[in-house]
Amino acid sequence: MTDPAPAGARPNDASPANPVVDALPRRQLYLLGEAADRLLAAEDPARMVDDLFTLIADELRLDVFFNYRIDGDELVLETHGGLTPGEATAFDRLAMGQAVCGCVARDRRPITAFGVQTSDDPMAQFVRGLGVDAYVCTPLMHGSTLLGTLSFGRRWTDRFDADELAFIRTVCHYVALAKHRLRIEAELRAGIASRERLLAELNHRVRNALQTAVAVVRLGAADTVDDSARTALAVAAARLEVLATAHRPLYATDSPSRIDIAALIDSLVERSDDEPVEITVSGTVALPLEQAAAIALLTHALVTAEPDAVTAITIARLPEALSIILTGPAMGQANPVLDDSRLVRGLARQLRATILRDGERLTLSVAGRDDG
Repeated sequence: MTDPAPAGARPNDASPANPVVDALPRRQLYLLGEAADRLLAAEDPARMVDDLFTLIADELRLDVFFNYRIDGDELVLETHGGLTPGEATAFDRLAMGQAVCGCVARDRRPITAFGVQTSDDPMAQFVRGLGVDAYVCTPLMHGSTLLGTLSFGRRWTDRFDADELAFIRTVCHYVALAKHRLRIEAELRAGIASRERLLAELNHRVRNALQTAVAVVRLGAADTVDDSARTALAVAAARLEVLATAHRPLYATDSPSRIDIAALIDSLVERSDDEPVEITVSGTVALPLEQAAAIALLTHALVTAEPDAVTAITIARLPEALSIILTGPAMGQANPVLDDSRLVRGLARQLRATILRDGERLTLSVAGRDDG
């Protein structure tokens, strides 16, 4: 006998809030809780259902199970239990409307089959050939979306009772929720991976464009006979190189939108005598690329005039600002030509930064909290 809605198995979505489920034996309620915990923690959909069958098989005295997933207009056998390899291969794919699972997927309604061995219903032929006598198949639904089917069978008796059917329908509801969660997580991971690939390609193109610009400007400087023009072009090339340097760390970080400003400044500050410049860092100093590039340009401008004067750099993340202190004999001396230049004033305005010279220290303070 095959019936979409036999007594005790009406096509409804049982859940723990359903009075039928509330009346389940204590041991089955415990298993529902254990099943929910495992399904919520699952990371692989096939392994998830295998573990679920192991958990509930003894309690319900189950012999077989089939879990199909939707693949276009077909059902694909994702995992199973109680079948020989040949039996699994024979029905590894089903068309909509084929066999019990295909009908369940097509109609999106559970089917319970009692007395399968005495039935001549062609739809139950495969199940009957397995020696199964009681069989229940449930569509795995999330809202209006069909995710697949999950079915369980017994060989030792010809039916399930009402409590067992309520238990199975609830478990199938949990499985559908878990499969939906895993599918969404997979889509999110794929989207993040795609975004990171696109970002890496974009950064690669920007870096190449900047390096080309640097080369073009330097070639122009080499061909220029006017000393002032050659100097101006050399300065422009150096600033373009700063921007290119700011992009390089993007390829070696798990956070492609943020730059370690300490490492960036370290790569920009070079003394002609090759003496090391001590850099001390306090707090988190990873900044968005745009802000890091502007700070690098500003720092580069402040040290270019006297590169050998810098002996130490202190970078600290304060509650309301980022502090960069350049220490050296000439750093604290007034330099109105540099500090009042359009480049320095423009970058300072963009960053909401202040520049203070005092003794042997130049303090660059960039306003703003670090939002991580």
